[in-house]
Amino acid sequence: MNISIRFSATCLFGILAMPTYASLLTDANDARSWQGANVGTFANLYFGSDTLGNRQQVIDGHLLDDSIFDTSGYTAATLISAGGAGGCLGTSSDTTGTGSYAYSCNNSNVFATANTIDNTWFQTSGTIGDTVFDLGFQATKAAVFNTIDHGPLPQEAIESTIYLSNDLTAWTEAVVERVWLEGFELNTGILWDGFTYAVGTGTSDTFRYASVIWGGPGALISDGDNEINGIMGLEADFTQNSQNVPEPSVLALLGLGMLTIRLSRNRK
Repeated sequence: MNISIRFSATCLFGILAMPTYASLLTDANDARSWQGANVGTFANLYFGSDTLGNRQQVIDGHLLDDSIFDTSGYTAATLISAGGAGGCLGTSSDTTGTGSYAYSCNNSNVFATANTIDNTWFQTSGTIGDTVFDLGFQATKAAVFNTIDHGPLPQEAIESTIYLSNDLTAWTEAVVERVWLEGFELNTGILWDGFTYAVGTGTSDTFRYASVIWGGPGALISDGDNEINGIMGLEADFTQNSQNVPEPSVLALLGLGMLTIRLSRNRK
């Protein structure tokens, strides 16, 4: 029984600690598209043209992931400054996959809107240091959950620049390092969700705070606004904060519970 318990706990730990990405694109000639965007679209936007060489750069850089960013067990960053945020505090209407981008501007609390990853969103300032999130730990990367209200894509999804800091004074520009093409919603028919992306600085430096601006050098389009659902801090390997992973003793108890349920079912 002890071997079974250890096995169950080990398997469960492997599931909980599994990286967020699961299906990195590996084919420069992948013919699939996501809301009209394909490998060539990203090659053109990030490397200047849709050529085989540039598509290969997209692949070799591990930029695109054809999977859903699983937010289970993750903790959203906390908005600590909404300075300069304006425009719409929105709620996207479609929660069942009708394919609608429809939304309404009816939220009243920007902090409640920004601190959850759901169908509500807000528009940030265009000034560095105005709209600031506390990542909650010393993160190496930050995941950005955006909301899409119209095309073109992925430009209207990646329309912000993220700056990272430890002291709220000195800010380091981050760049896009990974895009989860299917977003975070399990229902891929929900079109306002897509192109969740993670930014980093290409170093092992860690940061506690993230400032989001609309437009800027990290954005694919700059049309005066953005729609931000929320932010999350990530480790260097794009996983959740390792401090939030359950202790082995907790995993062992969970494993014991799973084994007990299994034995009970077998007896029945």
